[in-house]
Amino acid sequence: MVPYPFQKLCCVQPVDGQQPFLLAASGPVINSLDLKDGSLMSRWLPSDGEDEEYEGANPNGEDARPSKRRKLGEGDRGEPSHQESEDSIEIISERKKGERRKPKVEDTTLPNVSHIIAASDGKTAICVTAEDKSVLVFDVLAGGVLKLKSRRSMPKRICAIVLTPDEKSLLLGDKFGDVYLLPLHPTAGWTPQKLQDQQQATNSPSASELTVHTKGNLEALRQQRLQKAAQPKKDGPQFECKLLLGHVSLLTDVAITEVQSGLKRRQYILTADRDEHIRVSRGISQAHIIQNYCFGHREFVSKLCIVPWNPEILVTGSGEPSVRVYQWQTGTLLDQELFQGDVGKDLVNCLDLQGGGRSLETLAVSNIWPVHYTVSGNSPRSRQPPHFLLVALEGLPMLLSYSITQEGRLRHHQTLTLGGNVLDVAVGPALWGIVVSLDTAHELGSVQALRPEAAPAADAFETFELFSNLPADETHSSNPVEGSPEADLRWETSSLAMLLNASALDCASGTLPSEGRAKDKGAYSAAGEMLYGLENLRKKRGQAGAEAEDEDAGEGGPAEVEGMS
Repeated sequence: MVPYPFQKLCCVQPVDGQQPFLLAASGPVINSLDLKDGSLMSRWLPSDGEDEEYEGANPNGEDARPSKRRKLGEGDRGEPSHQESEDSIEIISERKKGERRKPKVEDTTLPNVSHIIAASDGKTAICVTAEDKSVLVFDVLAGGVLKLKSRRSMPKRICAIVLTPDEKSLLLGDKFGDVYLLPLHPTAGWTPQKLQDQQQATNSPSASELTVHTKGNLEALRQQRLQKAAQPKKDGPQFECKLLLGHVSLLTDVAITEVQSGLKRRQYILTADRDEHIRVSRGISQAHIIQNYCFGHREFVSKLCIVPWNPEILVTGSGEPSVRVYQWQTGTLLDQELFQGDVGKDLVNCLDLQGGGRSLETLAVSNIWPVHYTVSGNSPRSRQPPHFLLVALEGLPMLLSYSITQEGRLRHHQTLTLGGNVLDVAVGPALWGIVVSLDTAHELGSVQALRPEAAPAADAFETFELFSNLPADETHSSNPVEGSPEADLRWETSSLAMLLNASALDCASGTLPSEGRAKDKGAYSAAGEMLYGLENLRKKRGQAGAEAEDEDAGEGGPAEVEGMS
């Protein structure tokens, strides 16, 4: 068994003057770490506060199920009938006479955190857990303490979550292609719609005794009339929830933004799916209206990133792999990074050094993080704040830093080599630094091979800060590329990582599966299925390109995109 790494990070900047801190999810546990000295401030476990808050009732409004009994002994001897396990509890249920006993085993493994975000005021944090499809909303108290305020379980697994611009609602995208709107905090006094009584009525066949004459057909007609109607439709979520839009393909990411249009600010929702589509829909009240599409990707779109300093620019990542920049309101492709040239050489060298049989064509962009700092004062930085994009590819110990111009042109800024595969990045607010969480379970550059148990413990974090190469009194050139702040800044390692790694030893929250590969999954190990997963979106060779090749041969040009979701 291998310990959980910190799969999700989020920096929180309280507005009341308190020290910013880091929320780091390790498996099902959320840790609060001080960004000044790296100390562990607080921990939240899934059992904390849930018994008092939800005792006697299910958070979805349903009646709580009776507690299950654990079989401890047999007869009067009191001897254990089975060996107790930490991972499972044997549930003994009543059975009818003559029915074979089939004891049920309930898996008590706690659900892992798959997403974690925070409100801009630092008073609210929102988490998503994968296995039970739940949205957890916390009040953030002094000292980084999390207090569970609400918990809502969705019918399908959630793949994306964002706050609306007013931070009063949540947009949730599930893997079946639907996008839902939920209030951040459940509305007071809201009650679920009362379900109408659904009685099982008998069928009313169109045939009758006047049209059926044979004895066999008359008997069949009688049996049809005795049959009961279909089972009543299953109940939906018993909390306030509105379906906004849907894709016919598997959804991968969701983004929302507002732009100025004349005297009004208009809202748009951007969604991406497995079929290379990027759809631009109107705001929440008109989400059913499709504004346009952004085309160009040839593989699944894995990430959408609207840059905060220019909300009219969209940066996307995909499984080709590539990074593309769009003016999303018109669908215009402004620039693209296909990982060729020097950047491609860096990636190929990393793959060759680590081995594992992976190639550049099998990589996918796992995430894109915008780095944007607001500055003040008379320093050279205050004249033009730096804008960076950090790009990670799944299962690689590298971070690619790019600068982006106002026209949407990408410039490779720096390649950061790390001591483990990148899982997540948190941008430190007003600290000119970033925190990177690393995969401590797998070997470098691999999503299949686990680290040997005899190997020394790997660092869970690495931290970087921006340092200027210019003297403090030197001004920048007017050249938008060579003289920009990005050209004069470099990412350098900082000492915060040593403090965070010391605290990480106190944050152990269980272990990952230690099997080699997951059953029926060739791309990942059993642990890799919990930490990664983008390769499962890739279509089989021949399935995705056969139709495109046929169209190219018939029309003599690029295949047109059809079947838009």
